[in-house]
Amino acid sequence: MSRRIVALLLAAGQSRRMGQPKQLLPYREGTMLEAVLESILASSADGLVVVANPQVGEFLGEALPERCFLAINSDAESEMLDSVKIGAARIEVEFKPQAEDGVLVVLADQPQVSAGVITTCVEAYRLPKRHPGILIASYRGRRGHPSIFSIGLLRKIQDWNSDRKLSDLSLEHPEAVRELPITIAPMPLDVNTPQDYERLTGKE
Repeated sequence: MSRRIVALLLAAGQSRRMGQPKQLLPYREGTMLEAVLESILASSADGLVVVANPQVGEFLGEALPERCFLAINSDAESEMLDSVKIGAARIEVEFKPQAEDGVLVVLADQPQVSAGVITTCVEAYRLPKRHPGILIASYRGRRGHPSIFSIGLLRKIQDWNSDRKLSDLSLEHPEAVRELPITIAPMPLDVNTPQDYERLTGKE
């Protein structure tokens, strides 16, 4: 049986630098959040958990399709690692993963990520050869997103303090890391500030 990969979409950020919920800003025919959701749902990922703050959760409502689940992070002071913990725990409950199954981490503030890039990462992780443990998309030699972590490794973060970063797993287990060069698309833009949003939408 090939390894399963469940997407974990992190959409619980408080958008302090943006000054308004960046996940819900207009982009293309919908919002930034919807653009990322569409890419994940069009990819070959086996399922999805969205970790959202209450406002984003209310926006999503009951709109998620089968094998997609919503988890709420209601702590406005929490860090990204807290959302990863919440999402990983929900994946454990809903998908009962094996240790080598993967969690594909995608950010709601990178609406340029495509279904093609996500599928490229998913299928590379599924290859039956060397188990990557951690697979990280790289763009011209720079590590970026998406990334995939084996659930076995991801279980290690449940006891971590919130001030740590998910990338610490890569530092602690360099032997498990495989970089996957992405040539079909540029590195997606992180949209954190109004200036970033202007660059995204071509208003500058």
